[in-house]
Amino acid sequence: MLRLIFRHLSGSRRGTIEVYPASRFQSLTIGRDPGSDLRFHPEIDSVVSRHHALIEWRPSDEAMTRFVLIDLLSSNGTLLNSVPLASEGQELKTGDRIQFGRGGPDVLLEIDELPDLQDLPDAGKPRVSQTQEMPAVTVLSGRSVRQRES
Repeated sequence: MLRLIFRHLSGSRRGTIEVYPASRFQSLTIGRDPGSDLRFHPEIDSVVSRHHALIEWRPSDEAMTRFVLIDLLSSNGTLLNSVPLASEGQELKTGDRIQFGRGGPDVLLEIDELPDLQDLPDAGKPRVSQTQEMPAVTVLSGRSVRQRES
């Protein structure tokens, strides 16, 4: 299973990790809008536009999925590895650092592929009777949910 992992390095979500399975999305919307997939705080991350950027899934000649980052004419621009993003967008790779506006929040991207269960030998397959889908998982580092609530 192919997945995108975002490690928040700065901004209101600093220290959190989000995981997006590529099979459950066709693209990821990024911004402060409540409907965005990768969502930033509307007041703390004010450098980020409501509809800031988009990551599209595109097929390549090698039958692999390419991920392309596109700025949606945001007010403060998008930087990929400290360079302003080209107007036609740019292909992403593991280790890319994306910043949403100069001085805005930045994330480190990892593109990870886990083996599919059907590729495992039958003896090693776990039996799953019921699953629950979630669009993304947010992991809090260093603090439990109870500690955050108090």
